Amino acid sequence: MITAQTITRIGEIVTVTVTSSLSGTVYYHWYLDGQWYGVSTIGERTFYLAAGEQARLAVVDTTDADFDYEAGNPEPYPARRILWWVRSLSTDLDYYRIDARKDGGDWSVVATVPRDGEAWDYQWTTGRLDDLTAYQWRVVPVDLAGNDGDPVATDAETIVRHPDGITFTVALEETGEITFTES
Repeated sequence: MITAQTITRIGEIVTVTVTSSLSGTVYYHWYLDGQWYGVSTIGERTFYLAAGEQARLAVVDTTDADFDYEAGNPEPYPARRILWWVRSLSTDLDYYRIDARKDGGDWSVVATVPRDGEAWDYQWTTGRLDDLTAYQWRVVPVDLAGNDGDPVATDAETIVRHPDGITFTVALEETGEITFTES
């Protein structure tokens, strides 16, 4: 069991040090945003995170050299989204522009995807998403002349990777029964 954790960030370099209560050879399985990152026998790992990025880090410690890192994955709510769309049938399409906005703010361009004459559908994966933030994306076809076509937008989605716990009240009744009431 992990008994202590220290996180040090200098610029874009994040160093995580953990202490385990296990003895003998301890295998540390590192997960970044729910994806297995690697295993080590040293309780320290360095990660690169661009300025402003957030990530969820999890460490599983075990003395089992054959630990199944996929079955043991403490996967959090996804910190990324995959946008998927079917191609435009326009013959003069140049590329698709992907716009995003946070918390109902202004749209900004986050990516462009070139037209592939052989592809029937496309997908694009977002960068890391901030917790407790509402995101919305739209895909805009752009023709060879630079004109925007009709955009297709997603509904706004609030990312909740670390939900709040339930608040409740406990009452001991005269009958000896216990009543739980959500507050």
